[in-house]
Amino acid sequence: MNLCIYEDLEAGSFGPLTLLRPVFALRCGIFTLAEKLALAFPEAKLHLLVRPHLEEWTRMLYPHAEVTEPSQDDTLFVNGRLCMTDDEVLHFMAASPQEVSYVAQGILFAAKVRGERVKHVVRHLREGDADRAFEDVRLPAEVQAFLARSGADLIRWSPRQILQDSRYLFEPGVVRGTVDSGAHLIKPESVHVARGARVMAGAVLNAEGGPVVIRENALIEPLATIEGPAAVGESAIVRAGAKIRAGTSIGPVCRVGGEVAETVFQGYANKQHDGFLGHSFVGEWVNLGANTNNSDLKNTYTPVRTYRSARDFLEKKGEDSGQLLLGLQLGDFTKTGISTSFTTGALVGIGCNLYGTELMPAYVSSFVWGSSGAFQEHRIDPMVATAARAMERRKIPLATELDALLRRAHEESRDDRELFLDAMSNARREPMP
Repeated sequence: MNLCIYEDLEAGSFGPLTLLRPVFALRCGIFTLAEKLALAFPEAKLHLLVRPHLEEWTRMLYPHAEVTEPSQDDTLFVNGRLCMTDDEVLHFMAASPQEVSYVAQGILFAAKVRGERVKHVVRHLREGDADRAFEDVRLPAEVQAFLARSGADLIRWSPRQILQDSRYLFEPGVVRGTVDSGAHLIKPESVHVARGARVMAGAVLNAEGGPVVIRENALIEPLATIEGPAAVGESAIVRAGAKIRAGTSIGPVCRVGGEVAETVFQGYANKQHDGFLGHSFVGEWVNLGANTNNSDLKNTYTPVRTYRSARDFLEKKGEDSGQLLLGLQLGDFTKTGISTSFTTGALVGIGCNLYGTELMPAYVSSFVWGSSGAFQEHRIDPMVATAARAMERRKIPLATELDALLRRAHEESRDDRELFLDAMSNARREPMP
């Protein structure tokens, strides 16, 4: 059987988080959305359908997958925004011998089709018309599943996903890494320490609220506290004295300190120092300066509104997230200076360099440099040069394909950025919506 993960038109609803990657490459829980599906269907041959400009970069990200339409064999097509379902549904999807479409809350998110119809399905999926792609699949099955519609959804659902994802890793009572004498494991049967990982003396892993997963070659430094459910990715470091609250998922090769609560780190990000980060999503190659803080709860205790564009922000047309707790969504390659502060529900684009002690606006366009009241464009050539230096520190070259995506994103975000910069050109901006 083929497994084909596809993007639909909603992939753009994730703002800066999907400018440089397919939607299914986003993390929720321990794994990315694509990793969850690959683990759920291990015998299937993996195919990926993405926006055309992402195809070459996707081949780099997924060298073992085919970034082409599937061969004419029976194929299970799954929307890349699928965040969660249960094992019974996954088994049904894999084992069904007949054509079936799968619907959750009235949204068609997957279908199993016969080989002779694969080309028809792919053609309409590339046109963004999933309903027409699967119109001939006459047997619909209403199942319990969840399709993410924004980065806020990934933040909200990540704690529960850590619980679900841990079943792919967990070996009850087995510690393959090193736990130093003097480290404290509370409910050790729910702690997973993978091979090559180390938990140093004085660290506390508290799994009373859910599993604590420490993946390969990760390091937990002295006096760090991690509350489950939580996950620390491959080769990541949790700094001494850090307070990692329940629901946090730290991706690979991150450096995380200070206080963090229910936050997703996509990977390769630095938050080395003190400062609070809560109910947030941090993209790759982000660096947060010392004492960077965010708010994740309004003083009015009302649902947080978010903005998807400069125009929405300026016209105060925020989208109700439905969440009382929602912090910062931060795009790839963005950096903050010391003591930078973000308001509740803030969304910041990719390639920004932000600093200053005044509270940042609730929306910052991609490729912006400066502080509140003094923003300017972050020019693409120096931005890419800085990105290459940051990646070189982790011994990863900036691939030509990623360079091209950054330059494309810079050009495509020009109108949004110019509108934002024009509005912010006064020495002091008006009160935020």
